[in-house]
Amino acid sequence: MELLGVGAMEALLVLVVALIVVGPNRFPEIARQGGRWFRVARRYATEVTRDVRGAMEEIQSEIEEEAEELRSIRDLGEEVEGDLRGDAPPAEDAGTAAARPGSGRAADESGPQR
Repeated sequence: MELLGVGAMEALLVLVVALIVVGPNRFPEIARQGGRWFRVARRYATEVTRDVRGAMEEIQSEIEEEAEELRSIRDLGEEVEGDLRGDAPPAEDAGTAAARPGSGRAADESGPQR
């Protein structure tokens, strides 16, 4: 088992050296202080991880929204392209085209009538 890259044997070695260096009287106090600092570091790491995950989820939702918008634009483009190719039924019939101004030859454009 490893904790922060330190194996069980290495941790035991550090504890034995600390016991020898600080002595048995101060060792419990130093161990408690080390435990407090470890908990603080762990809480900080958990908070940072939570913040990073939240930011990643927010970015992912924005990307998904943009992708959906791009899909709808692509679908609209494919629909327009199909209309231009003639895949879709015409939007107006011949009767409405003739009734539009400028759609045929007007009487004044045909010249004088004899």
